[in-house]
Amino acid sequence: MRFDFFLNNISKIEKIKVNTSEAHLEFLPENRKQFPQDYKTDTTKNAAVMPIIFPVKGEAHLALIIRTTYNGAHSGQVAFAGGKWEEEDNSFLDTAFREVEEEIGIPKKELIYCRELTSLYVPISDFRVFPFLAYANKALTFTRQESEVSKIITLPLKKLLEDNIKKLVTIPIRNTIKIKAPAFVYDDYTIWGATSMILNELKQVIVKSMD
Repeated sequence: MRFDFFLNNISKIEKIKVNTSEAHLEFLPENRKQFPQDYKTDTTKNAAVMPIIFPVKGEAHLALIIRTTYNGAHSGQVAFAGGKWEEEDNSFLDTAFREVEEEIGIPKKELIYCRELTSLYVPISDFRVFPFLAYANKALTFTRQESEVSKIITLPLKKLLEDNIKKLVTIPIRNTIKIKAPAFVYDDYTIWGATSMILNELKQVIVKSMD
């Protein structure tokens, strides 16, 4: 997708509603229940992430990260830049902007906020994640936070919109345990779980904006 075409559709993208439950359910991992929109536990923490769309040689791309390998639930996964809400954050949107600057080195002044996507509950880490879509009018220069980000990757929007990007994959989650899950597969990267669910909502919004 040409970036100028994406920009021309911004007014639609800001307002379009899709069936979020269906978008998320389509990428729900095997044997994982879908939680109600307001679900939380006594210990649920809040986090925010930010899908960012920006131009690369005139083509619209989406920024993603690969998390470092660590002893935790999301070790080595493809994700959006983002992280845990902190007390100094005035809102979840502020959390997303702060984490984007910390993790991939892009300051708030280089981004334009577009809209909020639908939050979802992540049971394996007991987080509710709030996604916020933003875009940049120019190419971005990334600086990764080495302690949390092993690599920054970009996904062309035209690839996201292809039907064959969705695959059913087998994911090793711990020791010898594996699960089957729908995923977006691009090059050597497998995008699954909460990230794929948010990404599928964004994909449906973009597709609907093209009608």
